[in-house]
Amino acid sequence: MKNWFDHILFYARTQAAKPAMVTEEVVVTYSMLREGIERCARHVAGLGLGATPVAVTVASPIRQMTLGFALFRCGIPSITVERGQAGVLALPFVELGDAVGSVLGGGRRFVAVTDDWFATDPGGALPEGFTSPQKICRLCLTSGSTGLPKIFELSVADISRLADGFQGFNWNSLLCLPGLSSSYGFTTACTTLATGRSVCFSASPFQSVRMIELFGIDFVMAATEQLLALTRAARSSGASLKSLRTVEIAGAVPSRALLEGALTHVCKDIQCRYGATETGLMARAPAREVLARRGYAGRVLPGVEIAILDGTGKPCPPGAIGHIRSRPDPAWALPGQCAEWIDLGDLGWLDADGELFVIGRAADADALEAAQKISPVHEAEHLLRLEWDAADAAAVLMDAGPNGAAPEIWVATVDCPDADAETLAQMLRGRGYSCTVRIIPSISIPRGANGKIQRGELKRQLSVQAKT
Repeated sequence: MKNWFDHILFYARTQAAKPAMVTEEVVVTYSMLREGIERCARHVAGLGLGATPVAVTVASPIRQMTLGFALFRCGIPSITVERGQAGVLALPFVELGDAVGSVLGGGRRFVAVTDDWFATDPGGALPEGFTSPQKICRLCLTSGSTGLPKIFELSVADISRLADGFQGFNWNSLLCLPGLSSSYGFTTACTTLATGRSVCFSASPFQSVRMIELFGIDFVMAATEQLLALTRAARSSGASLKSLRTVEIAGAVPSRALLEGALTHVCKDIQCRYGATETGLMARAPAREVLARRGYAGRVLPGVEIAILDGTGKPCPPGAIGHIRSRPDPAWALPGQCAEWIDLGDLGWLDADGELFVIGRAADADALEAAQKISPVHEAEHLLRLEWDAADAAAVLMDAGPNGAAPEIWVATVDCPDADAETLAQMLRGRGYSCTVRIIPSISIPRGANGKIQRGELKRQLSVQAKT
């Protein structure tokens, strides 16, 4: 697939009436999508933006995607920005949004995107757009492997390469749960459309359940947080979700509690993906294999290299725990693609067969050593939200005590008065984690602009609360 965008336009001609993008209230066909792209592109061309990057703050995911494709058509790189992510963008941007007034600050130009962008065609010629595979067409926000927010670039070839991997899947409609500001969410939506399928968006976990049952959605892609919310919604509503064939989740290795709940209430086929924004998918494994082997992330996939380094930066032998580094395999890398090693911020090991295990964050290295080498952090968080129905929960692993004592896990809970530390500790011991538990009720969990838990700030807050 040399140009994913050309494939979308091809399907607009060959399957014009097929749904391209779907919400619970709106269905946009491939023909409607093509018309919307052309109309928006002419509005964009009339603004005289040149090559200045554009930040899109349109609320509707359908309009976000349509406007993003229009900017691509005009050769302008874009980034989807949510209001809570305003402080991340330090570069000069023009904002296209559906609310009056810039949310980015700094005197950046704001252009209101009104209904007529999608309903009327102002006419006029369009520039050639993106043609070179190496040209940057999309900017995406990512937390980064170390938790620091940054902007990541995607080229035309990057998205086309990802779309190639979607063509062999046997499914028709995909529910895309990650936000479109992430590279994961945006490329998932792009590659769904570039392979002639329907991409669906929902605004809440319960709406996701309704849409799966109403529209017969057969594929879901989500981060672990979205799968957790979907599992809770499916369990409480009693929905069967019989149409679902596969669920793919990406991010950290999921907890046993989450996989057991999702396999029971959501789908019998769950595929776990371990990867990073910079290097893409690195390992994949079925949920049942992850359940059978603690910390298992899967076999390292072609196109990527993994290195495990000790504290001095030297390679570790097979089976030895160290810091996980990754880079594109030079034999597979695209022209101009970054070939530097990326620090993923995780600890783990590779065995002699090239199978990857991830034990937790490098920041918890000392505590992990005493926690039998696998972090109980996600397990504790997911147990509290699934078994006690906590509104929110986040855990940190405190340093181990003297003389090899087991570490403490401190858990902040929101709206969960019945949570019991000893019961939770027993559940963790039943899953192979030897640690004591302390539960601290909190008003809120510190999260970054992308929704990820800020564990350093959480540890600081809990330490202050413990003293008072």
